[in-house]
Amino acid sequence: MSLPEISIKRPVFATVVLAALILMGIVNYGRMNVDEMPDTSFPYVSVSIPYEGAQPDQVETQVTRKVEEAVGEARGVKHIESISREGESEVNVEFNFGVDPTAAAQEVRDKVSAIRGELPDSVKEPVISRFDMNAQPVVSVAITSDSVSMREMSIFVKDVLKPRLQKISGVGQLSISGTLEREIQLQLDQEKLNTFGLSVAEVGAQLKEVNQDVPAGKLENRDSQLMVRTAGNFRKVQQFDEVVVANRSNMPIYFWQVGTVHDTVKESTSSARFDGKPAIAISIGKQSGGNAVKVATAVKQELAQLQAELPVGMEMQLVKDDAQRVAESIHEVWFDLIVGSLFAVLIVFWFLGDWRSTVISALAIPASIASTFLFMKLAGFSINSMSLLGLSLSVGLLIDDAIVVVENIIRHRNMGKDAKQAAKDGTKEIALAVMATTFTVAAVFLPVGFMSGIDGQMFKEFGLSIAFAVLVSLFVSFTLTPMMAALYLPVGKPSMPSCLQKAWQKWQRGFSVLTDWYGKTLRILLYGYRCRVLGGALALFLLSLTLLPLLGSTFMPTTDQAQFTVKVQAPANSTVEFMDKQSAELTAVLQKVPEVRHVYATTAKREHNIFVQLAPKKERQRSQQKIIGEVRQCFNALPGIRADFLQGEDKPIAISITGPSLAELTKLSEQVWRELEQVPGVTDIASTYHGGLPNLNLQVKEERASDLAISSQSIGTTMQTLLSGAKVGNFGDGDERIDIRMKLSAEGRTRADMLRQVYVPSSRQAEGHPMLVPLSQVASWQYTTSASDIRRYDRQREIRLTANVEGTSMGEANEAFFARLENMQVPVNYKVGQAGASNDMDDSFGNMAMALAMAVAFIFMILAAQFESYSEPFAIMFSLPLAMIGALAGLFLAGSEISLVSLIGIMMLMGLVTKNAILLIDFAKRRIREGVPCKEALVEAGCIRLRPILMTSTAMIFGMVPIALGIGPGAEARAPMAHAIIGGVLTSTVLTLVIIPMIYDLLHQYKNKSV
Repeated sequence: MSLPEISIKRPVFATVVLAALILMGIVNYGRMNVDEMPDTSFPYVSVSIPYEGAQPDQVETQVTRKVEEAVGEARGVKHIESISREGESEVNVEFNFGVDPTAAAQEVRDKVSAIRGELPDSVKEPVISRFDMNAQPVVSVAITSDSVSMREMSIFVKDVLKPRLQKISGVGQLSISGTLEREIQLQLDQEKLNTFGLSVAEVGAQLKEVNQDVPAGKLENRDSQLMVRTAGNFRKVQQFDEVVVANRSNMPIYFWQVGTVHDTVKESTSSARFDGKPAIAISIGKQSGGNAVKVATAVKQELAQLQAELPVGMEMQLVKDDAQRVAESIHEVWFDLIVGSLFAVLIVFWFLGDWRSTVISALAIPASIASTFLFMKLAGFSINSMSLLGLSLSVGLLIDDAIVVVENIIRHRNMGKDAKQAAKDGTKEIALAVMATTFTVAAVFLPVGFMSGIDGQMFKEFGLSIAFAVLVSLFVSFTLTPMMAALYLPVGKPSMPSCLQKAWQKWQRGFSVLTDWYGKTLRILLYGYRCRVLGGALALFLLSLTLLPLLGSTFMPTTDQAQFTVKVQAPANSTVEFMDKQSAELTAVLQKVPEVRHVYATTAKREHNIFVQLAPKKERQRSQQKIIGEVRQCFNALPGIRADFLQGEDKPIAISITGPSLAELTKLSEQVWRELEQVPGVTDIASTYHGGLPNLNLQVKEERASDLAISSQSIGTTMQTLLSGAKVGNFGDGDERIDIRMKLSAEGRTRADMLRQVYVPSSRQAEGHPMLVPLSQVASWQYTTSASDIRRYDRQREIRLTANVEGTSMGEANEAFFARLENMQVPVNYKVGQAGASNDMDDSFGNMAMALAMAVAFIFMILAAQFESYSEPFAIMFSLPLAMIGALAGLFLAGSEISLVSLIGIMMLMGLVTKNAILLIDFAKRRIREGVPCKEALVEAGCIRLRPILMTSTAMIFGMVPIALGIGPGAEARAPMAHAIIGGVLTSTVLTLVIIPMIYDLLHQYKNKSV
């Protein structure tokens, strides 16, 4: 007994089974994580190693290259990128897709641990972390005040705000910038050190010996024990003045005689401003796999409670709420889904002219969507823009099967059969065709779900969600639809409001005329103009291919998210104070733009990072792109300012220049820059090379130093302690542990001639103490300039140029640039190539082509299995190029580009357009088996299947109209998919009704001749 027969005979059983699926789907929907994009486990591992006081070239040679060599031996390494900057080495390791990210991070950790002994002693412990795209900050907060000092705000953030936020379930990384941390500084006077004949190392060693709280053990007898410790920790800062740092001629030398104690703050390396006011910036991320919306909601609830506890004068501003943007994007997709569903239902109602038939068909949409969430949860998916977009695009498909079944049951009822028999016969007659159409759609998206690379990660949930939904809709159309049709489907006149009956009857008469005209026209074309029509279709297809060069190409469409980021590189010798002042000036410029709501600026590592929040898209007249154009002009008018604008994670154009010599790379990058500037539409060119960092290089006189028994390490340690400072202990103040740092006085660190006053210790003794030698006797120094950071790619030095595009596409800009590059002379051992999104686009387009080929192969296999023929499926598959005509035309007319999103739409189209041909050919084959001539069978099939074909295609088109309009936030990323599908469905529907019968007639004629 078939599934429809069971459902008709046992309606309660069928209802309960379906209700269970729906209920489990609804329950699991509430348990699923909510994110903007699918959970992508990118196999990236980052290694960060602090090396205080070291210059970029020192960091590169002493740390970065050793780490690169070690991690390069890990299995599955694809690329290694590194940045050696002042005081820090950062190495990023990209693994091949398929490598377990957790295992990759552990292997990198093991490799770095193995070479830990080869790294300089003064480097801090490496920080190794796995990159997680979805662990990015979900909420950013700024603390400002007009009356409270930054130090007081820092204490509040550290002691109150940070612990309260960290205890929230799901909160991951919490980063804070702009704070001022307390530090006890023991500032040395070089002249006084020289007067007493003291070395920096000697004073530091003595200071480390004091201020110690050392456990001594315990006293115990037969009945009890007593713990003993030496409580040597200082309780007052002034106690450091009385520390004896050395003895000379049996006379003690106290610290106050060679230096001063300051209870102050650490030297700031970053600053933050919110709308021009000095601020403390706090970014809160979620744990990997966590629910972004739930975490953000919990954080905002805690912030609301903290708002009431803020000290007088402090203000807390919610700067960036990515979870709100995620929620708005998800809400927008849900809106598209619901509106699209209503449009599809209205189309079905107008075609059927009966509200009961419409309800029976329309129930397939909510039942299928609700049940799909169960399978999405079992597959480990989340509620995100891609998975919901898949459901939104499949609205027309979900009602499609039910429409065909109901329409065929109505046809059997009109033959005079009773309700149950009509439901059985109608469903049985159409079952194979419905199964074939559903399986072809599912088969298209199985390759998408298992593609490799970034596109595979991004579109896995999209493709499999559609596959789950259409398979569930097939189950619904074979259970709920025939069962309800047997019980409630009317016979006779349709039931609809009286005010619409006249218009509907007129429409029906018009449709009957259309059907008759179509039948006559098809008969004429089949008998007399077959070759001409096929030739015309071929010409139309070839003509549509000429649109390809006009479309342009990009990786992902740019979206208007009502926010963008501006990066501005400060001069190489900039101080934190200078950068903070410059940040205030840049903020003032931005605040003059009418659409700008808030400006959130942070500065670190000689770079301004400015987050600009705009008024919502619906509340302004200008697009985000035009606003950026105005800001670009304002910034370019400022002397010495070159702004870099980002509307996403990366800019579309990235050119990688690699080679062994940094000097040669610099010259080559300048040539490439000039060529890139000549490409029309390229703007905001920026380079990763930032020269002009002033250096004072100390060159050790090896022979002189060796004669005087002075090591290079002794010289380096002395200078590092004087300039960067050396930690000599901790100071306890209640529960607070404060760093004690010894360094040269602030005045001594402002001028270069202090080097002539520095003495370094020798390993030889003089009067029982280390002999001191002037630094000038064992070292020389000179002024130089260098890069502020050194970047490497796959163990070669790299300079990368990035740029935005305006008025052109990423593909066109790249093509124009590399055409110009052919005329350049690139030196041997140097390479200029594309990187970033351009590489991702090429890889993704290649993967998409492979997936598309597999999808076409799967469609052929399913059709061959259904028709038990290897030749007949070709007639149906000719609907694929017919769909391409409309897809390219749709993209061109809508102004969309060829992108990963539009290609996914074209792939989806491959599964959609075959359904009309299947319905047509399936009926024609049945009539041919009954003895009807092929041409007459095709004409009859066309006339009878015209209504369900037009009904399902129109419902599908109107179901995608809300997505195609691209009105809501982030809609620009979804719209190209709908543009391609709507255009393809339009042309394939019209042409399929004419071209497919002719191709099938040709094949049938050829088969009969060959028999």
